[in-house]
Amino acid sequence: MQALASPDEVTALKGSGKEAMVVVYAPWCQFCQAMETEYGKLAESLDVPVYKFRGDEERDFVSANLNTESFPTVNVITSDGKVVKYDSEERSVEALKAFVEANV
Repeated sequence: MQALASPDEVTALKGSGKEAMVVVYAPWCQFCQAMETEYGKLAESLDVPVYKFRGDEERDFVSANLNTESFPTVNVITSDGKVVKYDSEERSVEALKAFVEANV
């Protein structure tokens, strides 16, 4: 899993023509912390790259560009730059993998 450091990097990813998963997180969020291991397992099992982006420092940006109102928020970026939010509370590797595969 790779980290995106800036809004410009997220914008470039959305315009790249490539599919990806982006997890918007906050380091102080207990739910984000609990999911860290699962995201690593997920990244190993997918054919698309998995990124994480620290959203608590860029709240306006993630709200406008990454469907984020709370943490963690899992999104798939499609090859045409569309951002699809994962809305389920089921956060197992299997459920997240099925979501990604259905949207790429």
